[in-house]
Amino acid sequence: MKKTAVAAGFAAAFLVLTPSAALATPDGSSSRITRPLTVSPAQAQPGARVKLDFACQTREPAEKVTVRSAALVFGKGMWATGTVKDVKPGKYAVTLRCGPETSSATLEVLPVRRQVVKVPAGAPQTGDGTAEGSPLAAAAAMGALALGGTGLVLARRSRRR
Repeated sequence: MKKTAVAAGFAAAFLVLTPSAALATPDGSSSRITRPLTVSPAQAQPGARVKLDFACQTREPAEKVTVRSAALVFGKGMWATGTVKDVKPGKYAVTLRCGPETSSATLEVLPVRRQVVKVPAGAPQTGDGTAEGSPLAAAAAMGALALGGTGLVLARRSRRR
């Protein structure tokens, strides 16, 4: 019975101490980064704006908070949003440094989609603002259609007689 009580005491102490031990840094204090760095959207084209989300608690004024990436440009002292640089498509690291601790996320830069591959030139490709053919050609086609229709009606009447 005595061994069971001792074992239960150790188990209870372990459960109570485990959360604080899991959050402790090597110097015994809790983590400075309270919410790891995330980038949203995780995929973007050059020129797009991305949102950075993280939480960092510094211990003293001398500790600095910085965010760095080869694919992003930030406003002076502003890390909430960044603009994607015109870099090669691929995956780039975004790193948060909060005092001695770091947190990283990945940003995938997508290739720029070109809207028009070949620029059309000349009237046949772009249109010259007028309808196909001339009004005279359209009138001639309508007259031929009317004559053909009249001929068809007369031919059917003559067969009936």
